[in-house]
Amino acid sequence: MAIFHSSIKIIARSDGHNAVQAAAYRSGSRLRCERTGQVFNYTRKKEVTHRAILAPPESPAWVFDRSILWSRVEESESRVNSQLAREIEVSLPLELTHNQQVSLVNQYAQTQFIAKGMVADIAIHSKKGTAGKPDNPHAHILLTLRDVTPDGMGAKRRDWNHKALVTEWRAAWADACNAALQTIGSDERIDHRSHKDRGIERPATIHLGRLTPWNAEAFQDRLDHNLSVQAWEQANAELQRVLAEVKQVQAQLLDLTSSIGQALALRDAKPSHTAKDKATTPPAGIWTPQIPVSPVPVTAALLRQRTNPGHRPIHKKGPHKAYPPARPNTPPIVGPDGTTPLTHGNGGASC
Repeated sequence: MAIFHSSIKIIARSDGHNAVQAAAYRSGSRLRCERTGQVFNYTRKKEVTHRAILAPPESPAWVFDRSILWSRVEESESRVNSQLAREIEVSLPLELTHNQQVSLVNQYAQTQFIAKGMVADIAIHSKKGTAGKPDNPHAHILLTLRDVTPDGMGAKRRDWNHKALVTEWRAAWADACNAALQTIGSDERIDHRSHKDRGIERPATIHLGRLTPWNAEAFQDRLDHNLSVQAWEQANAELQRVLAEVKQVQAQLLDLTSSIGQALALRDAKPSHTAKDKATTPPAGIWTPQIPVSPVPVTAALLRQRTNPGHRPIHKKGPHKAYPPARPNTPPIVGPDGTTPLTHGNGGASC
């Protein structure tokens, strides 16, 4: 997948660097420094797949000779802490072919550096990985810091050191890569902004680079950092999974609460029994007559009739009054005063 990597640094004499040596190493060439007489031979570097020098129009012919160009740069700087060159290092998308990568780097250098008057010494490195595929293709772009004149290097351009140019160059490289990826129909995209600027709460990894005997400790530090970032991503993924399950359970509880609320609302919407209905409704297990019975006054004749079924009361006048038949297990009869209970079979009553 395509990744964004763009580093910008200064090649300075105070760090023990030599402009001719830097150009020879990056281009995999054998160059001689005219200022010191030293010869730098890096022709054994086999990962250099492309090298070229780009310069503004009407530049003198000597700028296209790598040895002369960087020897003139060395001669133009007299201080022990002089800044000699600027290097831009960028990662190339694996989705592009080698020719497409070369075209991408050349176009980027032309629009961002050559148009401002710089001379660019370009070298593309790409080792063969597994199955013959390129491994970590990247480009080194060495830039001059002075104007070019027919006789040599001119005045130093302090305006090229402005910090705003760093952001501009990084954004331009991301745009150039995305345009190239879109041209070949790839969905991969890169972004020059940091995770913080993009609102991503995730630590960034560090470009590992190549392990050599001289950078083993720094390489291990970068590797440990990337492994810690990987562990953080795994823990964060597990956390997101747990949070998703919590949200699912919360949604189920919300549905259950809504169902209970609807059931309670439906219950409350039903008409409730009035006090009259509750008063006339007998408790369960108590016998009640199907036909309402009017209360009958209790008299001595009625008591004699119930204790002596063969006796019939004598009515002097008026129609015969029917009394309800006696039922088994009839509850005790209460007198007119509502306090004295009467019992069956005692032949009389006590009032």
